[in-house]
Amino acid sequence: MVEILGISGSPVQNSNTDRLVKLVLDSTGLKSEFIKLSDCKIEPCHVCMVDDPKWGRVFPCQLDNQCVIQDDFQKIRPKLLETDALVIGAFPSYGSANAKTKTFLERLFALDHCAFQEQPLMMGKLGVSIAVCNTLHDGKAVAEEIEHLFRALRMISIAKIVAQGSFPCKFRRECRVRHLEPVAFAPPEGIIRDPLSDKEVIKEAQTAARIIKETLEIRRKEF
Repeated sequence: MVEILGISGSPVQNSNTDRLVKLVLDSTGLKSEFIKLSDCKIEPCHVCMVDDPKWGRVFPCQLDNQCVIQDDFQKIRPKLLETDALVIGAFPSYGSANAKTKTFLERLFALDHCAFQEQPLMMGKLGVSIAVCNTLHDGKAVAEEIEHLFRALRMISIAKIVAQGSFPCKFRRECRVRHLEPVAFAPPEGIIRDPLSDKEVIKEAQTAARIIKETLEIRRKEF
């Protein structure tokens, strides 16, 4: 059984987002699994509707919590239901979560109903949102976007981790597009940061991991 599931929406191999998600997973010491969305084929929500003889015009997933799109989300779904904690990492793209992450978040709509369930399927699971960004403002917006999903699914959000990563623009010095000011001391390859060299970020990740482990230990004792 997977106790904690980590999901990274970054398409960059061994990205800062990947590494930060894995840091939380590894720091728990629990059985974990890491999924990289760029390795999966997941379509966005189709907002499909059907005419049900009893209920009328409805989303099919409202009837059975199953998404009808046949892609790799179907392989991830049982792991989401099985896990006790979920860590989702993303990066900002024009102020919101990047496309891979946003697509995945949309598909969780199928788990956001309990018309024929005693309680929401993801209710009570622990959640950690991670955003690796260039500007903290955009990073906080993305972390809150993920946290909003946790609340919609009736999960318990225990941490939001926002870390500054790289901005590898080779034209950063001269660029005036979209009112970007030149950065006088930026290296030619852009701004290169390693969030895992930031002691505060590491502390936040380890604290989130400790809370997950301790919470799950208490729950097991209660049962």
